[in-house]
Amino acid sequence: MSSGDIRVEVRGKVAIVFMDRGENRFNLKFLADLNAALDKVLSNNDVQVMVTTGVGKFYSNGLDLNWMRGQGPEILQQLMEKFGEIKMKILTFPLPTVAAINGHCMAGGAMLAMCHDHRVMRSKRGWFGLPEIHLNLRFQASMLAMLKRRLPSGDVQRDLLLFGKRFSGEECARRRVVDLVCEEQELLDQAIRIAEDCVGKGGFDRTMMKVMKEDVYSEVIEVYEKEKHNPRQDRRLPAKL
Repeated sequence: MSSGDIRVEVRGKVAIVFMDRGENRFNLKFLADLNAALDKVLSNNDVQVMVTTGVGKFYSNGLDLNWMRGQGPEILQQLMEKFGEIKMKILTFPLPTVAAINGHCMAGGAMLAMCHDHRVMRSKRGWFGLPEIHLNLRFQASMLAMLKRRLPSGDVQRDLLLFGKRFSGEECARRRVVDLVCEEQELLDQAIRIAEDCVGKGGFDRTMMKVMKEDVYSEVIEVYEKEKHNPRQDRRLPAKL
């Protein structure tokens, strides 16, 4: 049974953000608590790298669709804005980041994982996918810009973005969606090893790391900023063909 917590644990120079709310679906409360956890990581000047992970069978299954059905347009717009802010915050985080994908990682959860610098995935259990095509949902422009920038090009983007296929951990590693696949009991250790390899002995200047990420992902940030001022209100198809 999940604890309902989003908590931060520091191990040496590595901060681990544990998401422990079942399927870790995103609603306004979840995103606010995740944002607070990210701020807690940044408040510790001794931390040089961040790992995020879930607990149990799920990294994250994305947006909380059941919660969304009971909300009006203004709340739903707030949700998408907050989700966009979290994605950009992790994409340009002033520390190296690693997603330790412990289980199912679907839709918005997969987008969140792709915002990290590195990804490690559990073997033999859990799917990675972007099933928007099966839900008749369009990607927001900023979502698509980020995914096209971060995913390997060609058949990987075709299979994940166009056809909504789901990949096992082994398939993700083979097709370079994740850096490494390993047994569940090794997942955090491997994520921490990758994290520590990123920073070496001295770590990075946080201001420089953030600026560098903003430079590298400038085209994604540009699309996101335009979208903030002219959001697409409805991701569903405008009409049947």
